[in-house]
Order: sequence, then C-alpha cells, then structure tokens
Amino acid sequence: MRIVKALKYGATWQKDWNARVTHIIVDRGMNYNQVTAFLKLQVLPNNMIMVGEGYPADCIAYRMLVDPTQQRYQVAGYIKPAVPFAVDPAAREVAPSASSFSLQLKQARRAGTRREPQTPSRTEEAASTPPTLETVRRAPRSENHAWERTGDLIQQDSDELDAAIRQAKELQHLPLEFHKQDEDSRPSSPAGDEEDDEVEHVSKKAKMPPNPAWQDRFQCMQKHTSSDSLTNPNAATIAVLQEMCDHYAAMRDEWRSTAYRRAIASLCKENTVRVVTKEDAQKLPFVGERLAEKIEEIAFTNRLRCLDNARLEPNDHVLQTFLKIHGVGFAQASRWVSQGYRSLEDLLAKANLSENQKVGIARFDDFNARMPRAEVEEHAAVVRDVLHRIDATFQIHIMGSYRRGAESSADIDLIITRPSTSISQIRTVIIDTVVPKLFNSGFLKATLAATSRANGTKWHGASCLPTSKTWRRIDFLLVPESELGAAMIYFTGNDIFNRSMRLLASKKGMRLNQRGLYKDVMRGDGRPCSRGEKLTEGTPVAGSDEKKIFEALGVPWRPPHHRIC
Repeated sequence: MRIVKALKYGATWQKDWNARVTHIIVDRGMNYNQVTAFLKLQVLPNNMIMVGEGYPADCIAYRMLVDPTQQRYQVAGYIKPAVPFAVDPAAREVAPSASSFSLQLKQARRAGTRREPQTPSRTEEAASTPPTLETVRRAPRSENHAWERTGDLIQQDSDELDAAIRQAKELQHLPLEFHKQDEDSRPSSPAGDEEDDEVEHVSKKAKMPPNPAWQDRFQCMQKHTSSDSLTNPNAATIAVLQEMCDHYAAMRDEWRSTAYRRAIASLCKENTVRVVTKEDAQKLPFVGERLAEKIEEIAFTNRLRCLDNARLEPNDHVLQTFLKIHGVGFAQASRWVSQGYRSLEDLLAKANLSENQKVGIARFDDFNARMPRAEVEEHAAVVRDVLHRIDATFQIHIMGSYRRGAESSADIDLIITRPSTSISQIRTVIIDTVVPKLFNSGFLKATLAATSRANGTKWHGASCLPTSKTWRRIDFLLVPESELGAAMIYFTGNDIFNRSMRLLASKKGMRLNQRGLYKDVMRGDGRPCSRGEKLTEGTPVAGSDEKKIFEALGVPWRPPHHRIC
C-alpha cells in the first residue's frame, strides 16, 4: 500500500538493485547491516540515502522531500553520507517518465478552490528539526502552482474541522444523523437478523405502513454487534479516530467530537471494503474533505498527526488525569492546571476540594478501573437481596454496557422498579430504607449525588463487596412501571444507537426520551418536534414496553447486544 501511494506521488519503484535507486526505505526493526547483507553490499554508495519507513509518509504529508538526515528517519547502524545527497543524473536519462525527484509535488487545483498545506505543529517542531530550504529538495513548480515556498507556508486554519463543525452545529440536540442530509447520503441496506429468534418482533398481524426509504439509513435500523468491530476492515482507522474523538470529548468540545463520531459511524457501516484514499472516504456520508484527508493519513501511516500533537502538549496529560477524577469537569480541571497543579498529590495538598472530589482522588484507581461481568452481578445481587427482604415484588435490571454483553464495565447502573407503584413510593423505599441498610452493612461507602426527595429519580454512590477492598461506582435509577421500556432503551445505550432512535422519532413527528415515546409535541415555533420551547408534552404512544417503542417507530427489534454502534 505504501508503494502504491508513493507511486501516485511520482516515485519510481526499482525491484532490482541498479543505478536508478536514490532512496532505500527500510522497514521498522531492520538495521543497516541487515540491509547491506540482503543487497550483498559492503557499504551503501554515497549517492544513495537510507531512511526509515516513516520518511515517504512525511514527504507526502508536507508536500516536499523533507530532510532525510533528521533523527526520526535514521536506520540503526547507518552512517550519514559526508556530502549532501543528489539524484543521479543517469537515472533521469534512463527513466524520463519519472519525476526529477523521488517525490513529485502535485499540481495546483482548479481555479477557485483553496487548499492549504498542513504544517507541523509547534510541538512537533520542537521534537525534530523542521524542513528548511537548505535541507529540502523541491520539485520544479509551474507558474500556477498552489503551494508557497517552504519559508512562506500559509498557516493552516487553526481549526482543522471547520467544515465538519459547521455541519455539526446544525444538529445540536441530535448530532449523529442530520435528517436534512440523510436523504442525500449513500444508502446502506439493513443487516439481516434471521439467526436471532428475538430479532424481528414487529407483529405480523399489525398492518403497519411501510417505512420510507430514508429510514433504512439510520443506525438503529442496522444490527451492530461487538464482532462487527473485529471483522471491519476499517477497524484500525476507526480506533485512531475514536482516540481523537475521545480526546475532544474529554475537552468538552462537542462539535469536534460529534464530527469524528459521525465519520466513525460511516466507517462502521463500510464493513466490506477498506477505505484508504481520500476520494473513497469523501463518498461516505458525513465525511468532508478534511476528515477524508485524516482517514487517508491513518490508512497510510497508521497514525494521526493531530492526535500525536495533542498527546505531546505539555499540559495535556495533566488535564486528562484531572478529568478522570469523579465529579470534575473541564472547567474545574482547566482551572487547576492554570493554577499550577500538576498531580493528584498537589491537589490533595494545596487545592480547595469538595468532599466528592476528595473521594474521587482517594479512589482514583478504583473508579477508573473496569470490572468483569461477574463482579457487576455480585454488586447487583447484594442490592437485590436487601430490597427483596423489604418487598419481593421490586425488580432490578442491570443496565449499560453490561446489558449490551460487554466483558467489563466502568460502573454499575441498576434500574429499580415495582409493578403498579408510583415513583414517589419507589423513591421513599429506596432512599429511606434500602440505602441506609446498605450503608449499615458496609456495602455502600459514599454518597456522591443524592436524589431530591421531592422529584428525584437517581442516587449515585460507591460500593464495595465484603470480599474486596476496591470501591466501585454504583447508580440507582428509579423508574415507574409506565416508563420502564423507554428507560431500558435509554440506559442500555449505546449513545449512538440512542441518538439515532431519538432522531428517527423526531423526523416522524414524535419525541423519544427516557420516559416514553410521544406524539403531537408542540414547540414554541408552532411546529411538532422542532427546536424551541416545548409548549405541550404530547400524547403518549408507548413507554412501558421496550419492544412496542421499536414497533411504533418502525424499527426492527434490536436486542441489547445488537446496539453496539
């Protein structure tokens, strides 16, 4: 793949050793002696240059032949030539169709289009010597060439995702599948679920109107399992994009993280062909030019420079650590960094901390470690045992990634409900009786967020098994029976699947939230399910039965392990 990419940019590929060779690209892990032994040479000729495998990728990225003597391109055991490298004139005579140099710059785009070269960031410049006019050989340019000289490289827009961000801003409330664009995006047929007896739940007796063609493009219409990510040929690209997405999400940058998530969702659908080139990436829904360039960069180099730069930012590691403290948001973490704190120990010794923040720091490793399924079940069993001693008709459902079939979970989410019981009655039993009993037994260790006794529906805290010293995050989600189905969808996730369901409901003139599916919801602008202040709650369509909500929206029943988008 790298050879094909280099050929596209003007290189020639010499399959046999000859005088035309100008550069020897060495795979990672090989040293100079191994290369010369393979080529049956005592020493490498002075008019040839040996570089590591990352050299061609950087040349393409910077649109120039960068300085091959930089440390990052050095091959172990290779002695740099005493004179600057020059291309053998004979090679030009023998192969006139090839470029004058191993890497030919692309020609300018059509008039009226604008593209700026990507320049290395300040952090990257500090890590290695940047290309200069003295160390870089440039190919001749035509008069209308779009690229400026190296010393006058136009500074790229500070925001590399402007185009994608502008699109993302159009859907603040449901940012994954913009309903005005999905009619123009490339369709993908829904996956078949014949192998699962539970999959197709829509009643054959009910004569539902056929779904419109655009509905098949929604994520919730497809089957998504954990095995999809393992067999997807774009899994490596998705993994890098996800890291970048997680970075922006941690920074509370919703627009950038949304843009990346939409691109990831498109790549997840492309599960038969590996997307390598920018041109192919731009054919995917919700992938603009700049994101397409990043997909191409990852496919070719197995890395993303903007992610590397983010990791190298001096304060980024500290900020990311502070963001992992329970109860700490981006604003608070940023203040601590600006105040000069650089570690958890600094915070404990000098910062003014709330009780929750002190618990979050004291149990930092516990709260950031994942737990196996068996441990989740043990925590749920303790709560169920205490609850059933009070009233055996109470029900507990383990939610989140556990219900989707994940091998491990970050915390424990428990829906607690009781048939024919109001939310106020459920709240009274849980808050006034169950929680105190669990504290007295030593199972519950701390209250991190207590629900309002008037209208609250959640309790957040920390628990610990009698046989362990590790604290775990545990949430009690109090739900009346009439809202159980909607709550099951909401707290099962994943987030992409849920947003797709809510957007589909919105496009069909309805509203879906954790309490139920509603129709005839009027907003401040007089239109149903649009933006603006909500004037009416609407008429309930379904809420108690998870499968009836799917049926009302015309979505095939997706069991939890098919919702891993």
